[in-house]
Formats: sequence, C-alpha cells, structure tokens
Amino acid sequence: MAQLVIAGQVAPMVGDVPDEPRPGRVWIRDDSIVDVTFDDRPVDGFADAPTVDVGSSFVLPGFIDLHNHLAYNALPLWSEPHRTEPWSHNKAWPLADTYTESVTEPAWTYAKACPEAILGYVQVREMAGGATSAQGWPSSNRGYQTVMRNVDDERAGRAGKVGDDLIRTSVVTKTGDSLAVAVRQMANGAGFIYHCAEGMKDSRVRRDYTDLQRTDGLLPTFIGIHCCALEADDWLEWAPPNAGGVVWSPLSNLVLYRDTTLIDDARSRGVRVCLGSDWGPSGTRNLLGEMKVARVAAQHFGYSLRDRDIVQMVTSNPGDLLARCWGRPVGRLVPGGFADVTVLRGHGPGDAWHQILAATEQHVELVVAKGVPRYGDEGRMHAAGATGTFPMTVRGRRKLAALPDPADTSRAWSWEQIMDILRTVQSDPSAAIANASARALAGSRFADDADLELFLDMPDTRRTGRAGPPKDPGSVRIPPVPAIDHDRDYFDALDASPIQAGILAPLRREFGL
Repeated sequence: MAQLVIAGQVAPMVGDVPDEPRPGRVWIRDDSIVDVTFDDRPVDGFADAPTVDVGSSFVLPGFIDLHNHLAYNALPLWSEPHRTEPWSHNKAWPLADTYTESVTEPAWTYAKACPEAILGYVQVREMAGGATSAQGWPSSNRGYQTVMRNVDDERAGRAGKVGDDLIRTSVVTKTGDSLAVAVRQMANGAGFIYHCAEGMKDSRVRRDYTDLQRTDGLLPTFIGIHCCALEADDWLEWAPPNAGGVVWSPLSNLVLYRDTTLIDDARSRGVRVCLGSDWGPSGTRNLLGEMKVARVAAQHFGYSLRDRDIVQMVTSNPGDLLARCWGRPVGRLVPGGFADVTVLRGHGPGDAWHQILAATEQHVELVVAKGVPRYGDEGRMHAAGATGTFPMTVRGRRKLAALPDPADTSRAWSWEQIMDILRTVQSDPSAAIANASARALAGSRFADDADLELFLDMPDTRRTGRAGPPKDPGSVRIPPVPAIDHDRDYFDALDASPIQAGILAPLRREFGL
C-alpha cells in the first residue's frame, strides 16, 4: 500500500467558480485521494507516509490533455512550403505535396522501429507540461503499459459500468449506421470523443456536426474535438445544464485554418470546454503551451476568458466529462478521486491563476500519476519517495522521471537510452524499417509476447486514406527529434508558419524567449 501526503497551496478545483488556492494537504493512498484538509488535523493511517511540503507552490489536480495523437509527437511543426492561405478543413491538408513525406512516413517509421521509445518520449513530454492523463494513444498489435492515465483505455474507470468500453474515440468521420451505434452507446453512458467539424466556418465538414445533431447525439457524454466549423447558432442546440464538452486546440486551429472554435458561444450553453495540445505537426509541446495559446487566442478574438477559466480547461472541465463515464471523480482534488496531482511553482506577478498560467516547464515541481510520483524536481521526487528514476535537465533545471525499462520493468529506463534509440532511427530510417520488417516476420505479430508495433491513427488521403508504410524506404527522411519543452527552435518554426499570420507572435514572450 503506497501512501503520500502533499502540503502546499492547494487548489481543489471544486465548484463552477473554484476558490483561490490556500494552505492545505492532499492525502493519497494507492490510486485514490483519501482526504483533502485545510487544518492541522491528521488523517488516520498516514503516520509513516512521506510528506512533500512544497511551501508556496500550487497543488493542483493533474492536468488532462484531452486531444492528442501521441504517436506523432517526435515530429516538429509542419507547414506546406509557400502556402499562405488557410486550409478549408481537415480533409484538405493531408493532400498537401509534403504531408506524406513530412508526417506520415516519419511517424510510421518510429511506430514500427522503436515503439517503446516513442511511448517513453511522449510520456515524459506530457508530464513535463504537468499532464497526468492524455487522450490519443496509438493502437497496437498487443497491449502496452503507460505510467500516465490512458483516457482511451476503459480500465481507467469502474469495471462493468457500461460494458467493456467506457470511452470510445474516433478520428474518422462517422455516418449512417456507425454514427447511430455511437449515439446508442452514449445513451447507455459511454463517452464518445469525436473529431467533429474541424475546419473553417463555411466548409463542408460542418456536416459532421449536423449529422450528429440530427441523430440526437448531443448527449452529456459527447466530447467533440475541435468543432471549429460550427456557427454561433449551432451552439444554441446544445442543451444546458447537461451539455457535453468540446476540446479546444487553438494553436492547431490557427496554424491550419487561421480561425478557431467559438468559445464564448459554447460556454454560454453550458458546454464544458477542455484543452488539448494536439500533435507534433501542428500543436504545442504540452498543455502549459496550449494554456498560453488559449489566452492569446482569447485576447485576439475577444473571448471573455479569465485565467481561472483556462486552468479549469485542463482540470475540472475534462475531469467532469470523464467522471460521467468512469463513475469516479477526476480533475478535482476530492476524497475518492483519482490520485493525479500536479505541483507548479508560481511564475511572475498577479493572482494565483495568473501565476499558474505563466508557469513554464521549469516550474513543474512534481507530477503524481495514479498515486505514484513520476516526474519533477529532484528534491521533490526524493521527498515523495520516488523509485526507479532517471535524471534529465529541462530548461536548465534538474529533473527526475520514473519510467520502467520495457525490457526489464524492475529497473529504470534512462532519458539517454530513449533519445539514443530515437536518434538512431532518425539518422538511418531505411535500416530501421528493414529491422522492423524482419522482426514482424519472425513470428505471430499479434501474440501476447510479440514485439510491439504501434498503429497510426491519422489518415493519409494521398495514400487512399491509410497511413501505411513508405513506398520507398530509402527515400524516408526524418527531422531531428524536438526538445520536450518550448524552445527557440519551436518558436522559430511557429514564426515561419504563415497561415496564422502573426496571431501567435505573443506566445514566444510568454516563455521568455
């Protein structure tokens, strides 16, 4: 039985308008929050538990990244050379001349040649931004374990609540019978995380939404990703107080479409707005970046968002949507909730919410996922009793991360090993593809003990919709693996992305670069 007590400025994120953080303690046993206290009384059974006193730092629910495509996150930002006009919708840019060679082929190579290293890299990258849960994990030929909470995995919830799957996801547009099945599953309590109406307001993908609405799919467990093609009147059809949710990825929207979701209209109907960092080719590197983009976008489009509202978008808002499916609190620090906690050191002037929003990767002090300290400052991790850790440096600050070596889960992996594997594949993709193909032919690909393979979830329209192997392995070129934080290379690439037309220029200053 693992126990942990975290003391600091606790923000439970309870209620529609959460209180300011105040001195308190969070009491954790295994993967459950036993209590949250704001006085000196002890909680029974914790006499020998390690206590991490983080002083004036903020103790928050673990951040939830509700939209990603994690298998693509070892790729840098992508834009089609010389294109300045926004894409009309998400069926258009996969037809770009450089999309397959820049996105599909490199991601496919990583997924086949070094799947464990990709999973290790993306988890550390997510945790470096304070996330304890993420959506968008790649499917695979056999099961794999993650130290983060896997939103797509029904085992995260209460077994048997609505059959086998508590959360369904779809990147592919659903119509007809397949859409009707998804709506029936939602009616029975399952969540449906659906890429819906991604594109400009006057584009054809609005039909994704109108088909759903006509099938009576605007249910409390519907979670629409993007929905940026919806007009203001469309949001009037969502029924408060039991409207579902929308996942906002403003950076991806702006670099692809120079437009984004009508957030004020959504919020006015009781829709819970969440944030997702999307993916490497058109997203931020983690939620700390996406939170800042949300503020930049709100200022540009005149949305009435406060800093506290944006913090809710990565904690209680996604947590409440998932709790409707899982039957257990998440995204709030309350007794009985999942034991996911993020500790941030406040940054800059202003109130607590402004300091939280201003935090960068160097200010992430501790990340506890499933009740286990998995990432953070060296001193905080030691105080939390973390085991099986490896060191790394992020934005000049020494961190420890705890990921088991997939070859021997009794020992720690290392950041050097993860990066060496990725760089070996990056430097010689043709050899990596040949080795992966040989492994796949060595035995049954779908046996429990088969070598792991990951499958990409994004379509490639130029390849008849399937993100498959490169036609010529010798022609594959993979750019260098990006840093896990928002560095100068990231902002240089963002500045060179012409479609967003300078809307995102203030973001570099938010990171002090």
